[in-house]
Order: sequence, then structure tokens, then C-alpha cells
Amino acid sequence: MKNLRSALGSGGLLIASLLVCGAAILVAAWFYYHRQRETLDAAAIGQLRAIADFKSEQIANWRRERIAHGHVLAISLLMRSAERLLANQATGSERSDITRIMEQVSHYALYSDISLVDLDGNVVVQLRQDRRAADKAMQPTLRDAARDAVKARDVVLSDLIQVPPSGRPFMLLSVPVGELGAFILEIDPESFLYPYLRTWPVASRTADTILLRRESPTTVLALSPVRGLPGSEMTVRSEVKQPAPDESALAAGWATISTDYQGHSALGVVRKIPDSPWYLSARIDRSEVEAPLAPLGWGMALIAVLIGLANAAGVGLIWRDRELRALREREEWFFSIANDTPAYLWMSAPELDNSFINEPLRKFLGFDGQMLASDWLACVHPDERAAARTSYLENLAAHREFTAEARIRRFDGVYRNIISQGIPRFSPAHQFLGFAGSMVDITEVREAEEDLRSANQALAHELQERTRAEQEVHALSARLIDAQEQERTRLARELHDDLSQQVAALSMGLSHLRRKLQGYSEALGESLRIQDKLSQLAESMRRLSHELHPSVLQHSGLAPALENYCTELAALTSHRIDFRSEGAWDALSPDAALCLYRIAQEALQNSIKHSGVSTAEVALERTGGEVRLIVSDRGIGMDPAATGGLGLVSMKERVRLVNGTIELISRPGQGVTMTAHVPVLAEAATPADVSPL
Repeated sequence: MKNLRSALGSGGLLIASLLVCGAAILVAAWFYYHRQRETLDAAAIGQLRAIADFKSEQIANWRRERIAHGHVLAISLLMRSAERLLANQATGSERSDITRIMEQVSHYALYSDISLVDLDGNVVVQLRQDRRAADKAMQPTLRDAARDAVKARDVVLSDLIQVPPSGRPFMLLSVPVGELGAFILEIDPESFLYPYLRTWPVASRTADTILLRRESPTTVLALSPVRGLPGSEMTVRSEVKQPAPDESALAAGWATISTDYQGHSALGVVRKIPDSPWYLSARIDRSEVEAPLAPLGWGMALIAVLIGLANAAGVGLIWRDRELRALREREEWFFSIANDTPAYLWMSAPELDNSFINEPLRKFLGFDGQMLASDWLACVHPDERAAARTSYLENLAAHREFTAEARIRRFDGVYRNIISQGIPRFSPAHQFLGFAGSMVDITEVREAEEDLRSANQALAHELQERTRAEQEVHALSARLIDAQEQERTRLARELHDDLSQQVAALSMGLSHLRRKLQGYSEALGESLRIQDKLSQLAESMRRLSHELHPSVLQHSGLAPALENYCTELAALTSHRIDFRSEGAWDALSPDAALCLYRIAQEALQNSIKHSGVSTAEVALERTGGEVRLIVSDRGIGMDPAATGGLGLVSMKERVRLVNGTIELISRPGQGVTMTAHVPVLAEAATPADVSPL
């Protein structure tokens, strides 16, 4: 006990130093924790600001697009027939023309309903006849919308409104028809507006985007559904506790830290949507943002534990001197047990003329008594003996650790491959005491390495042969794809230059014949049906020629060609295909553009056939020196490991030929996302005399 108190007294300064250092570390860790928290909050605010900017611009573009639809309708020839219809001067064919064009506009632009109303809100023509019963409830709204458009003499896009008894939110696009009425195009926000708000660019469990409208300086109304509150659109109002910033601050994005409707602390950014009465709020729970700080808290606890351990280690250091005095006793104990271990152990003195070996090594070498340096050097193979002696003497003089390999003669005269390792020994006073080491017989290891080397050479040769065969297969596939594209081009040219011209000539001849058949109603009706069939045949031939070789791809570029294809495919299949394009495509090579076009064709056909849903999305993006094509749906999905069809194989081979890559992400029930990556200046990965596409 007395020795312990003495030891503690002499080491008190060390322990006090450790405590001071530990306290300083804890304070620094605490400040670092708060600094990291501020950094995470700032990064989250920046991300929310970017998302709010993107979504607000997206919604503003959507509003401008809808107004542009109205302007196109306002300058169309349909307006003259509409004025005659409102003035009760239209014929039956004009009413049919108006209904047909309304159906086309609703089909291609996906308006939920289109009506022609007079200034009193009376519906003159309505696309959806099944909604006649709701006309009286809608009449005041339609009247106000028509009068606003006529008064403004321009297209008017209404705010989100609700009409009883359904209470569902919708918007109206009003196109004035002279001074008599207006076309009213109804927009369902569930089809266009709300999907923009539900998407989030990164995985998050608490992030939310809400469309707002200020009803008073202190009250805002949620125009879109709020996460966790079904049916909350147009019904949830909240009080603004913080002072509202000016419009310039809202246009740039106003960052907030507040408590949301669930009582959670949340980070948010509110931004004014250009050219609208709306505001966009992007928010995320603060607990999710600061989740990465949890390991830091555990780290601070670990630091406290380590400080305690360091203090304990300080007490241990005080006893180090006593342990060093017992070192020699341990060495003697080592010598006593060294002979009982099966390992080959040895120990040398500072001089070269004596050494110690344990019993297993003595039996391996075939010695009976004390082994001298000359004895173990005599066991080394004659070709390696001089080098072994020189190496050992150099390490002995430098007092450094060494590892050496040599052939040593066993007791039966057979030379074995041995690795010997030695480490220097020092006394507490740092006096060199010699080496302690071990020997390992690695003869079997060297023989296995030689066998492995031979096997590797054989495998390398086989790999070279397989690589050559694979290159031949790739070259053949490139030629096959090139031949396929050439044949498609030839067939498209034949359809367009020969058969299409013949059908056109036949149609003109039939038109001439029809003029001669005036007065023969039965023959004239038959000629009309034949001419309609010829028109359908010409359209089918045009569409087939376009699918075989899209001329718009050569003349207008990849993005217009893909947009045109998506529009035509949607019209033919009654599917909704959303297309978006971001970036410029001038630097994209023709081979790469055709490759991406064919991949989009194949992916959309697969989606229509197998997805089980009527919607798909196509995105064309450019990031730096890469073009990315994304085709996705939310259908039944599939198992990517089970895809063995020729379509996917063909897509992979096409994208490989332009130095690109393709990936397929899908799980059953969760849709399919196919992404192709192609360099902007992609060159075919085939021989110079082979065109890849």
C-alpha cells in the first residue's frame, strides 16, 4: 500500500495533465458538434432552396404551356365556327367539327373536359356529356370565367378553385370567342400539377413540397395535399407566426426554421412562383437532416471513455520500471518453455560465434549439442552460403530486424526452402543483446506457387483465346446491326419514294374520278370510302417508313425526334408518354443519336406490352460530356436477373458500340427504369471498316 501511494504521488503530475487534456478535448468536441449541426442545417437549406427553385420554375413553365395552348386555340380557324355557333348560325357540320377538335385537344393535351359557353355560363357544346347534371352547379363559375376572358380579350388561366357538391379542386383555361362567349378547358391538378409536387430528387422520409396561397398577411391556404393529411388540399389553413418577407426575398427563396403541423422542428424554404399568385414551400424534418450527428455523439462518449482509459494507463506507466526489472526473469522463463514448442526457434548472442536453438530445430538440423555459428552456416546451400553470411553480419552490425530465405540442409541431407526471421533484443538500458527469431519450412508453399504459376499461364492463354473469340463476336454483331439499319433505310426509302408516291397518284386519280361522278350518290359515296382507305394506307406507310428510318432524326436532331416519336406512339396506343429534354445535343454523333433513338423505341415497346400500366416517362439529359436517356414506368416490374430476351441484348450491344453503358433497375411490383449513358462525342468501338449502327 505504501508503494502504491508513492507511485501515485510521483505520477500525479502525469494524471493531472491527462485530465486537463481530456477536458480540453471534450470542450473542442462540443464546439465541433454544434459547428457540424450548423453546417448540416446550411447544406439542407441550400438543397431545399435548389429544389424549390427547380419546382417553382417547373410549375411556372407548366402554367405558361397551358396559356400557350389557349393562344393556339384563340388563333385557330375553329373560332369562326364557334362564333357562328354562339350566334345560332352554325350548321350541323360546324358543330361536329368543333366537337371533333375538342376531342383532339383533350386527347393530346389531357384536359379533363372542354366546353363552349356563352356569357351567361350556358353550355352550348360540351365534350363530356356525362357531366350535364353538374352544369347548374358549375354555371356561375363558367359564367365568371367566360366574362373574364372576354373582358381581358386574352386567354385567362384561373386559380385553383372548388365547386360543390364534389368539392374537388380544379383550374379553368378560358379562351374568348369574340364578344359572345369562351371556350372553357378544365384542368385536373391530379393529372399535372400535384405529380410535380410529390416527387423529391433524393430519398427522404420526411421531405414535403406544398403549394400555398396567401389569403391574408398572416394566413396561408394549402392548395396541394399535405404529407400525412389525406384530402388536405384547399382545406388546411395555417397561421404565419414569423413576419412575411417582401416579394424580392420570396422570389429568391425565404429560409425558415419552425414547428410544423405535427409538432416537429422543420427546415423550410418558401419561394414565390413566377407569374402566379402561388408560393412553393419545400420542407424537411430537422431530425432527418441532423441524423448523421448521432455517430458524433457516440464519438464524444467514446472520447470520455478513452480519457478514463488514458488515466488508467498513466498509473500503469508508473509501474513500468518494475516490469522492466522482471524482463530478464521472463527471458529465462522463455528459454525453459522454448524447447517445448513445436516451432523452430533460435536466439543469438551479440557475437557471431554462438547461438541457441530449441529442440525441434535441433532435430530438424540433426545436431546433438551446442550449435556454433560455423555449424549453421555449414547447413546453408553452398551457392547461397556467402550471401547468407554477409546479410547476417550486416544486420548484426546495424541491430535491425531482418527476414531471409535460403535452402537449408535437413538431417537426412535434403535441402529445404526456409524463411528465417530475426528481431533485435535490447536490455532496459538499450543495450543490444542479440537476435531472437524463428524458421519456417516453406518448401511445399514454393512448390504450390510453381504449380499455381503454371496454372495461371494456362488460364492466361485460355483467356486470350476467349477474348479473341469475343472480339470476333462483337465485330459480327456490329456488322449485323449495320446491315439491319441499312436494310431499314432501304425499305423506308422504297416506301416513301415508290409506294407512297403510287398511293398519292392513285388518290389524286380517284379524286379526279369523284368529280366526274357528281350526281351518282352511291358511286360517289363508295369513292369517298375508297379515298379514306387510301389516306389510311398512306398514313400507315408514312408511319412505317418513319419507324424504319426516322428522317426527323437527321434533320432536326435527337430531342425533336424522340419527342415526335413519343407523341405518335401515345396517339396510336392511347398511352400517356411524358417526354422531357434538358441540354444541347449538337455535339452528339449521328451513331450515338440513332443508338439512343433505337433504345428508346425498344424500351417503350416493352413498357407498352409488359408493364400493365398506361403511362411511361422518357427523359433525355446531358451532364458534362455524357448524354443520359432514362425510360421508366411504374408497372408490374420484373426480375432483372431473369431478363434474357433479344431486346435487352440488342440494346446492350448497341450502346456498347458507341462506348456507352446501360443499366436496368427493377423489382416485381415497382416498375422498370432503364438508363443508357453515352459519351457526347461517342465513337464506335468497332473496326474502322464497320459502321456500328
